[in-house]
Order: sequence, then structure tokens, then C-alpha cells
Amino acid sequence: GLADRQVRSARRIGWYAFVRATRPAHVVETGVDKGLGSCVLAAALLRNAQEGHPGRLTSLDINPEAGYLARVAPWSEVVDLVIGDSIASIGALDRPVDLFLHDSDHSRVHEKREFAAVEAKLAPGAILLTDNVTATNVLAEHAERTGRRFLAYRETPANHWYPGDGIGVAW
Repeated sequence: GLADRQVRSARRIGWYAFVRATRPAHVVETGVDKGLGSCVLAAALLRNAQEGHPGRLTSLDINPEAGYLARVAPWSEVVDLVIGDSIASIGALDRPVDLFLHDSDHSRVHEKREFAAVEAKLAPGAILLTDNVTATNVLAEHAERTGRRFLAYRETPANHWYPGDGIGVAW
């Protein structure tokens, strides 16, 4: 009773494609909620592992009840769920981040803080994603400031009450 009976992956399919295409060793996402995005990212990592490119997902959320969908196999085999403040949790990461996804507090200030915090943790050639691209230009500004390229992809749902959002990408 906590989630829709019909799974609507929406732009998360784009997240899956980025993980499959880039084969990251370490993905970090902030903002887990029920864990659907974590499951999609984990599915891509599991598929990559079958092809000889293993990876792990660190999912960060402040809510201790977050991520219940990703707490079961097979997703749990590659997901490390960390409960706590995202900025502090990013600071405590002990390995380089190949792909970072901001999907937590969508305020401009918090998004900016997350990208600033993860910058020192990024592996060479890392990719940054935001789930907030239609609401702010934080990632575009971060990309310009750090010498990265930037693209935005727009999601337009069909026959659904939600107006959609998009994916911002910096590399």
C-alpha cells in the first residue's frame, strides 16, 4: 500500500542507460524514497557485472524507512543504503565516485551543496546527474564552473497527472 501497483520507471530508464553505457564501479545517489530508482540503478549494475564490469551503488537518504524496495535480493547484492545527512554522508565516502545522481532535497541551496561536496570525491571522467533540471540550473552552473559539458533531457509523461521533469547531465 505504500507504492503504485504499476511501476512507472519514467526518466529512471535514462539513469539505467547511463549506468549501462558508462559501466561505473561506484554510483552514488542521494534521495532514495521507496527505492525504485535504487532498484533501476542496481539492475544496470547487476547487468554490467554479468558482462565483467562489477559496480556498487551507495544510496543516501535521511529517512530511516527509505529504500525498502532495494533492501531485498537481487538489488541488495549491490546496494549500500546509508541513512543520514547527504552532505555528511558524501564527505564520508571512502572510494571514488564514477557517477553521482542528485535526487534528494530539490532546493537550489541543497543541490548546490551536494555538487560542491561530491566534487572532491569524483573519479576522473565522472558523470554528474540531477533529477532537478527543470526546476534549477544548479548543475549547468556547476558544469560551467568546473569545465564540464552539460545537457538536459526532458521527460514528458503520456496520460499521467505528473507533468514530468528531466535529467541534467554534466561530464
